[in-house]
Amino acid sequence: MRRSAHKSLSCTVSWLTRRAGVAQSGRTAAGLLFGLSCLLALTACGATSQQRVLYQASGIQVGLMTDLSTNEHATPPVRNRHPADLTPKEIRSLVGSLEVSGWSGTLVGLFSAPQPKPVFTEAELILLAEPLAAAFHEATPRERVFFAIQNPDAPYEMDRTTGSLFFRDDYLHVVLTDHYTLLQADPGGGEKRDPRDTKGMKLWVVGPAPAASVPDEKEPRWNAFEKVHISLKPVEVLTTQRVPQAATGSSRPQVALPAAGQPALKADDAATNATESVNDLRLQIRELTNANLDLRSQLNEQSSTIEKLKAEFEGLRDEKTLGTSKPSSAPKASRKQATP
Repeated sequence: MRRSAHKSLSCTVSWLTRRAGVAQSGRTAAGLLFGLSCLLALTACGATSQQRVLYQASGIQVGLMTDLSTNEHATPPVRNRHPADLTPKEIRSLVGSLEVSGWSGTLVGLFSAPQPKPVFTEAELILLAEPLAAAFHEATPRERVFFAIQNPDAPYEMDRTTGSLFFRDDYLHVVLTDHYTLLQADPGGGEKRDPRDTKGMKLWVVGPAPAASVPDEKEPRWNAFEKVHISLKPVEVLTTQRVPQAATGSSRPQVALPAAGQPALKADDAATNATESVNDLRLQIRELTNANLDLRSQLNEQSSTIEKLKAEFEGLRDEKTLGTSKPSSAPKASRKQATP
């Protein structure tokens, strides 16, 4: 924050100095244009987002950055609900419920619907939980938490899983700017990827808690590079993951109370076991989904192979038909000539 203030001050001094020089020269029109350009530069100097890394290890970065969607001068002021005290287990529950869909390159998305996949692997959730919890504990109302994850299978590639998170009002807002499993399209000519290319990404929330519907007056002011975002209600997500839904189909979670004469510790153990069983069920669903995707890709490959074999068979049959029809016409012509 101090670096941003110094930059704004230096820009102000530079603008005043140059403006005074223009006034002395007497070139009014040029001075106005030059002053306008300096004002634009001054605005740019004050609107830069500062970052500081708090954690960096195993190809993962976690830190804090200035949230330009906050506004202290608004009525009421727009601030993030930071610092936020969350345990690493709660962080894992919140970000572990996120999935992303998208496509690699430019043609895949035209032929098949992208299938959602977890934003973070189980190993990444374990590594991210404590750094994210520490970052939220240190964040100020004008900052948000950012993360960057290298591809463990291709650490030198440009594709990364990057994004940011921040609490505001009753919501957790998640922004995803890139994901390393979705490979960037090659624009050709040695040019770099357009940062506005989101690879068709879309964020999803794994049930039972749905994505939150944010009212317009509480919707953050997203910039041009924050097209892929989603909002959660942390209370709903954590509650539905801790307490299993009733078998009657009621949407209201039923809290299990300890029976008379039983210590409250048994109720806590039951809630813990229920949470573990729900997490195990979610893990099994993810594994079945991945297995289904693998089988589907194999089926597509087999279908394409069968189509190629059919085409080759048709070509061979056409060649055989043409080869047998040519010699049959020659003897008939010779017989007609020999009859007279």
